[in-house]
Amino acid sequence: MRRPRSNQSGMTLIEVMLAVTFLAVSLVALLSMLTRGSVSVVAGGSQSKATAFARQRMEQLKNQPFVPGPVAGTDTPEPGITRTWTIAPTGATVPPNRLATIQVVVLVNRATGTLGAQNITLTTMRAE
Repeated sequence: MRRPRSNQSGMTLIEVMLAVTFLAVSLVALLSMLTRGSVSVVAGGSQSKATAFARQRMEQLKNQPFVPGPVAGTDTPEPGITRTWTIAPTGATVPPNRLATIQVVVLVNRATGTLGAQNITLTTMRAE
């Protein structure tokens, strides 16, 4: 006598294990992308903030009265951000044609894991 054939539908243990392994690898890759993306967003925000602080100081320095000698300064507009600037005479020009180089450096030093320190440097020249 023949046994009746049974139509069993379902998955074998190996198929289930392969599916679970594939899902686990996919989730790990997705979480890795999300982590890197969030770190990039934080770094971009810090870079934008540093650029804004540098531009602000640069505009202030360009609009103050001309100073013939070298000038330097430092301030901290926000915790973790240091801004330094220098104004130095450029060339051997005489009044009223003196030139000065203005340089502003902003250092963002945040303890955010892999970001580390970020620098923004702006340099321009100004006539008397």
